[in-house]
Amino acid sequence: MKRWMSPTLNIAFGVLAVIAFALAFFWVPPAKEFAERYGNGHIAKIVFVHVPLAIVSFIGFIAAAGFGVAYLVKREKRWDDLSYAAIEVGWLYAILATATGAYFSRLAWGEWWSWDPRQTTMLLVLLTYTAYLLVRHAVEEQERKASISAVYAILGSIASVFFYWVVPYLPTVQAASVHPSGIIARGGLDFAYRLVLRLSMLAFLLLFVQLVRFRAALERLSWGKLQSALKETEA
Repeated sequence: MKRWMSPTLNIAFGVLAVIAFALAFFWVPPAKEFAERYGNGHIAKIVFVHVPLAIVSFIGFIAAAGFGVAYLVKREKRWDDLSYAAIEVGWLYAILATATGAYFSRLAWGEWWSWDPRQTTMLLVLLTYTAYLLVRHAVEEQERKASISAVYAILGSIASVFFYWVVPYLPTVQAASVHPSGIIARGGLDFAYRLVLRLSMLAFLLLFVQLVRFRAALERLSWGKLQSALKETEA
C-alpha cells in the first residue's frame, strides 16, 4: 500500500491544505466587490475550493488523453489504468466543482441552479465523462475496452477544451453570464485571495495525483487477481 501513495506527497498535501484553509478562515478578508455585488464578501472564499476543483478536473481530463495516446502507441495496460484513473478522479472533481458552484449560486442569486452558461458547460463536461464511464463498463473484453476508452479519452479532451476554455469566453456567452469569473480575471480579488488560491490549487493538485496513483494501483491489483483466477480455472 505504501508504494501506491507517496508519503512525501501526503505530507505536502496535508500541510498545504491546513495552511490554505487556516489562512482562508482567519486571515483573508471579505472581498469588497463580492460584498457590493452580492451583499456578502465572505462568499468569495468559495473560490479556494471551487476554482481548484474545476481547473484540476480539466488537467485530469487532459492527462487522461495523454495516457490514452500512450496506450494506443505502446499497448501497455498501465497506461490504460492511468487514463481510466485520471478520468474517474477528474469526474469526481468535476462533480464537486459543480456542487460548490451550485452552493455559490444559492448564496449569490437565491437558487441552486440558474442555467448560467458556466454551470451549463460544466454539466456538459460531466455528461461527457459519465458517458465514458458507462461505455467503459459496458465492454468486457479487456483490450477492446482499453482501446475504446483511449480513443474516447482523446476525443473527450477536445470537448473539455471547448467547454472549459472556448464556450465560456465567447462574447455572446460572456454577455449572458453572471458568473463572477470576470471579477477574478480583472484582478478584483486582492493579494490575500491570490496567495491562498495558489496554495489551495497546489494542494488539490497533489491530492489528485495521489488519488490517481491509488486508483490505478487498485485497477492493476484487480486485473492481477482476475488473471490468477483465470489461470486456476484453466489448470
